Amino acid sequence: MNRYEFEDKISDYLDNQLNVSERKAFETYVQENEEAGELLSSIKNTVDLIKSQKSIKTSENFMPNLVDRVKMYKKTPVKSISSHQKNMIFGLSPMNSALMGAFIFSFVLLLLNIAPSGNSFFQSNIASNKKNMIEKPLSKPSSIPIDEVDFVSADSSKDTIKPKEKIKLGNKIKLVKNK
Repeated sequence: MNRYEFEDKISDYLDNQLNVSERKAFETYVQENEEAGELLSSIKNTVDLIKSQKSIKTSENFMPNLVDRVKMYKKTPVKSISSHQKNMIFGLSPMNSALMGAFIFSFVLLLLNIAPSGNSFFQSNIASNKKNMIEKPLSKPSSIPIDEVDFVSADSSKDTIKPKEKIKLGNKIKLVKNK
């Protein structure tokens, strides 16, 4: 027996509706598992408390009066709900709709202040502003003459740039249509 079978059979055990073999299996499961025994005793105590409660007696007119009140509430329309719905704006009360409008207005105002002006919406204008640029004074020309040829030869050294080699694949790659 597992825990789920045990929980399913608790009410049958308490009502004495289990056959002998099921009852023995139930009791051995309770003896082997401490939690199952605690659960069973807790349910027994709850059932005993419910049975020991005094019954409440009502007057003889209680049920007819209750039925009459229910019928009366069914016949009268509820005006408070329909009048309350007339004052709604987009499903919000007037106060909440005013707060929502103020929030939307402030959000749009904030977006307009954050967005850059002019045509440079997606570009930063930090580099293009001359006042943000730092001008570096030119250093004195050195006594060694430097040609443009020196710069080009320094850039195209064999150590830094390797020429691309053609790779010959031959019949190593077969495409789907080239069976």
